[in-house]
Amino acid sequence: MWLEDKDIYTIQELFEGLPIAIAELARQSGINEVTLARIRDGKATRLSTRNKLIIALSRIYGRQFTPKNVTGIHVQGQEEQETKPAA
Repeated sequence: MWLEDKDIYTIQELFEGLPIAIAELARQSGINEVTLARIRDGKATRLSTRNKLIIALSRIYGRQFTPKNVTGIHVQGQEEQETKPAA
């Protein structure tokens, strides 16, 4: 699957351009299909789940994806930490 070469990708565009079915992504990533749908829809997920998904998408697309170049994956607890004032 051809994917435009750019610096930042959204998780939505990676799901939309996915050259395989969600069921196959679930099998390859070890992540439940319902969890994948929740991530796609913007729901928060565990850090380990985010990492497994990024690794699987890197393999599928043949590109190096990282948390820095894929946006839209919300990790549980990170939003609260980012908005808390420094003590």
